[in-house]
Amino acid sequence: MPVLNGIQRRLKWVIGKGYREIIFISLVIGVVSGIGSIIFIELLKLMQILFFNYIVGFNIPSAENFTNIDLRIRQPYLLPLVVGIGGLVSGILVYTFAPEAEGHGTDAAIAAFHRFAGKVRRRVPIIKMISSIFTISSGGSAGREGPMAQIGAGIGSYFADLLKVNPYYRRLAVVVGIGAGIGTIFKAPLGGAIFGIEVLYKRDFEAEALLPTFIAAVIGYAIFGAYSGYTPIFDIPTVAFSHPNELIFYSILGVLTAIFGIIYVKLFYTFRDIFRRISVPNIFKPVIGGILVGFIGIFAPEILGTGYGWIPYYTRGVFPIYNFLNGGWVQVDNKILIALILFILAFLKILATSLTIGSGGSGGVFAPGLGIGAFLGAALSLLFINVFPSYISNPDSFLTSSIIIGMMSLFAGVSKAPVAVLIMVSEMTGSYELIAPSMLSIAISYLLSGDYTIYSEQVEDRPHSPAHIRDYHKMILEEIHVKDVVNTRYPVLSPDASVSSALSVMMRRGVRLLPVVEDNRFIGVVSFDKLTSISKDKRGKMRVLEILDANVPVCHPDETLFEILKRMTKYRMDALPVIDSDVGHKYLGMVTKQDVTEAHDQMIRFLIGEEEIGE
Repeated sequence: MPVLNGIQRRLKWVIGKGYREIIFISLVIGVVSGIGSIIFIELLKLMQILFFNYIVGFNIPSAENFTNIDLRIRQPYLLPLVVGIGGLVSGILVYTFAPEAEGHGTDAAIAAFHRFAGKVRRRVPIIKMISSIFTISSGGSAGREGPMAQIGAGIGSYFADLLKVNPYYRRLAVVVGIGAGIGTIFKAPLGGAIFGIEVLYKRDFEAEALLPTFIAAVIGYAIFGAYSGYTPIFDIPTVAFSHPNELIFYSILGVLTAIFGIIYVKLFYTFRDIFRRISVPNIFKPVIGGILVGFIGIFAPEILGTGYGWIPYYTRGVFPIYNFLNGGWVQVDNKILIALILFILAFLKILATSLTIGSGGSGGVFAPGLGIGAFLGAALSLLFINVFPSYISNPDSFLTSSIIIGMMSLFAGVSKAPVAVLIMVSEMTGSYELIAPSMLSIAISYLLSGDYTIYSEQVEDRPHSPAHIRDYHKMILEEIHVKDVVNTRYPVLSPDASVSSALSVMMRRGVRLLPVVEDNRFIGVVSFDKLTSISKDKRGKMRVLEILDANVPVCHPDETLFEILKRMTKYRMDALPVIDSDVGHKYLGMVTKQDVTEAHDQMIRFLIGEEEIGE
């Protein structure tokens, strides 16, 4: 039965060599991501207690622990020293053992997929984890997702090599590692899995990796959740979208996050370039960045670390403002002033992240992006509530919604992963009711931010990836048929033509092969080499019929250019006769390598919008 045959073919593909191994690798990646996330989080907490609780005297809030804690900072002047030490340890580890572990991790994993055939050195995951722990726990403005993405990618690459799969499946293993690592650490398995296949491109997906990534992300989430609980990362009040007029505000928020997203990207890479040009040993560059971040932290401690701990406060309408003059926190009633401070904090968070990671520190850019978006969402909503008090029916719910949507739209724009970020933040906050308005704000931010991306290793789409460039050209050649490019004006010879006249035609038309045709029927071909092998005194008398080659490869109108290009390569021919075998070996014309190339290039120009193809 046709249906059963189709199912059988699909089963053979699914359980075939390579895909079978990638499923096994996915299981391993899921387990390692779950256990690795537990180790990562616990070490991060321990080192943060050492740096902040014991040295700085600051119980920095976290997404999991923000209630009933003492926010006083007893020794804020030690912040430059502490963040600088974290940068020093990170710099020594990274630049001594694994320079590719510098920066935000996800970019290195993306580069491994596109440019290095999925190869990640075995030492990278452990160096990335340790160096990121020191960067983040000491107060560096960085996130946890980048390290986990690179750790997952490294594990995937290692097991792909262990099972000796080909580069295609090794690349898929890297994608699985990215998605599983991020999905696990954020307790967002669906969003993390989609992020893994979406973040590789600005406008495309690596769809083949989706199902293996689902498996790995769910296993990692199950293990990590069994240890830390299955509740969302952020404890945020329940909200719902019920007032369509608020869409005007969310549209404005999309514009604002696009503007700040562009600032984020430009400032980040400006500082990265500055630090790369500084004539200082690489291991000391994260120290410089850390010290500068520490000085900013003296005046604005909200920018230190991941910044997650402040988001639950803001969603509840609590805005503690740090007064660096007396080292205490104050409550400000003026919403306009609070909004202004939040705008400043958003910019300072961008600056701190650029200094931390741009200097070579190790950590992710996802968490800072969420923090920047939260600052902007809170600031703009406070302004809106203050200026248009009658427009908002439920200010508390509106404030919380704005913060969540600001988080989504800011990072969706700069990451070029709108679908993944939409789902991830919904999972992280448990606010699925905001998907509709978030889609609007995300779309605006994504479109207005253009090609600006925080991930410099992203490529436009699959055709622009070195991982797929060969497949893409093959796909194009498989879409064009011989009948579309057959050259009917190619010169032909009659069997009675002399060798000298055949050579004359070749020289005049610049070809090295001529078909011999009689009564519209293909007989064979003669080549330049065969003709010139005839002595000059015989060329005028000898007919091509006497020396033609009748046993030559031909092609047919319905064959694809990919098929005939393989045939040309196999037989080392630059042209093939096109024959209609259904009509007595009827000669239709010739197809040359130049015809194939021109058809391919014309299709490329059409696909990128430079040329139209007529009917």
